[in-house]
Amino acid sequence: MADGDTTTTTTTTDPGAAAAATAAAAKPWYEGKADAETVGYWQNKAWKADDPVTIALEATKAAREAQKFVGVPPEQLIRLPKDAKDEAGWNSVYQRLGKPNDPKGYDLSAVKFADGTAIDDAFADTIRQTAFANHLPKDAATAFAQSVVKFMEGADAAEAAEKTAKINTEKAELDKSWGPNKDLNKLTAMQGAKRLGVSPEDITALENVVGYSRVMEIFRKIGAGTSEDTFVDGKGTVPTTQASAQARLTELQADKQWVDRLFKGDAAARREHESLIAQITGVAA
Repeated sequence: MADGDTTTTTTTTDPGAAAAATAAAAKPWYEGKADAETVGYWQNKAWKADDPVTIALEATKAAREAQKFVGVPPEQLIRLPKDAKDEAGWNSVYQRLGKPNDPKGYDLSAVKFADGTAIDDAFADTIRQTAFANHLPKDAATAFAQSVVKFMEGADAAEAAEKTAKINTEKAELDKSWGPNKDLNKLTAMQGAKRLGVSPEDITALENVVGYSRVMEIFRKIGAGTSEDTFVDGKGTVPTTQASAQARLTELQADKQWVDRLFKGDAAARREHESLIAQITGVAA
């Protein structure tokens, strides 16, 4: 080759080889390596089947997750129904978790109040029906029932405390209102209740409805036999009428020595008090 000559090299491509290479590139990488079922599994998992790296990573994750269940007995595995309306399937799941086949399967004999009293049958049946309708396991139903009982006891205690505080406040206000005649007025009120055949339990029930002060004042007036606006002066006279008897009782109520004798059980003071009460009320002692 002489100086200055230019040499041109021409590469000739074989059309058949190029076509073969293109065809090979168009085939998926897994052709001839994975069957149709495996490919379909990838597609159902939304894995990018055209990317072998993605397939490898996702398959590794799935394998590691499956290893957590290797060796677990079948009876410890629960298969959840796909259909939310599959009542039989879901009921089977709930029963595996501890729900009984029937509401009567809930044993609530251990559920008791703080004093050891068992819950009544109607309450127990309500708990059972509620627990069954909400698919509670047996132990969970027992715990639920005990929580309800505890709440009820707390509510009752709070209500009782509130009533006691209210009655104590009313007692203090009534004592202040009655002043020095407080003890005698209480005795007169108890006498009025006794004459009507009202028991201490009945008085307590009335206090919870209308209030302590009002109940005591009502019975005091009954015990005295008349209201304060009918009092008349009976000093130095022997009571012969209801009004004069009331006036005498009012006079004695102001006599601290007589009141003291009455509360110490002095026979004469007691006889006079009972006689006046009988004359005022028209009911013999």
